[in-house]
Amino acid sequence: MRYLLAAVVLFQILVVLVLPALVVRSCDSEGPLRGPSPPAGEDGLWVRVLVDPTGATLRLPLEEYVKGVVAAEMPASFDLEALKAQAVVARTCSVRRMRALGGAGVPGGADVRTSVEQGGQAWLSRDDLLDRWGRVDFDANWARIEEAVQATQGLIVTYSGLPVDPLYHSTCGGRTENSEDVWQEALPYLRSVLCPADGHSPHAARTAYTFSLTDIAANLGGEVGALRVAAGNRPFLQVVAVTAAGRARTVRVGDQMWRATDFRLLLGLPSTAFTVELTGDQARFQVTGWGHAVGLCQYGADGLARAGKDYRAILRHYYTGVEIEPLQTY
Repeated sequence: MRYLLAAVVLFQILVVLVLPALVVRSCDSEGPLRGPSPPAGEDGLWVRVLVDPTGATLRLPLEEYVKGVVAAEMPASFDLEALKAQAVVARTCSVRRMRALGGAGVPGGADVRTSVEQGGQAWLSRDDLLDRWGRVDFDANWARIEEAVQATQGLIVTYSGLPVDPLYHSTCGGRTENSEDVWQEALPYLRSVLCPADGHSPHAARTAYTFSLTDIAANLGGEVGALRVAAGNRPFLQVVAVTAAGRARTVRVGDQMWRATDFRLLLGLPSTAFTVELTGDQARFQVTGWGHAVGLCQYGADGLARAGKDYRAILRHYYTGVEIEPLQTY
């Protein structure tokens, strides 16, 4: 009888004291602006995401945000080790920018943004991905993305103990670039390396782009007649310097010198790995690759993974002298 009475008293204490405390905790108002609650084991880091071009700001658990970046930036059909490498890179890029970890964030108070053109990483919500992949493929594709992110949870790329700026691109075409050949700053971990495994990229083959000289001049803010006169006896357009990786570094149009990185963006060329041939009033460019070619080559990462390299080896191939370490609070 005494044991029964003790059990009843214990039950009453549970109902009166403990259960209400649990209910209050589950209704905590300090929740996200949008998005799911952190999964079990979440380290508590949240990232504010500026969604371009809508201007909306979402607050998401870091690992959930990374899933949306990997899904947006790399085909889900890529080898799992390549997806893991992309997950570590996406997480590192986010950590460098997060205000809570000392990063500068982006204008408006967010940590990161989704406009690649403005220095962000692409990101897609699950609804966006359902539209992209379709109902039939969504579950399998999302499972692969989740596996890649969960297998690398909390890992970032570091150099001398600090997170790197992990630049990446689609297709380098056989060799990546030194950072200073694109953005002037020489970073020790962004060195030119051979990339033997991106040949399966649709952008690996040479592709022709033809422009009239008039259109080229207009895109550069000039007038074709004046530039012809300024060129004198020299070709109207000429690559006058190349990088260590063999891409165009400097282009002369008329008497004006252009950084090839600026020139290719103004003309809409996919990379600076181009040659040019002038025929009459036209310029024909033969272009290889897609993107700035600094850091990780995504198709190269997939090729290395299919050749048996794991994500750590892939990251160390494209980022010189780095470590892959658990995230620390800086």
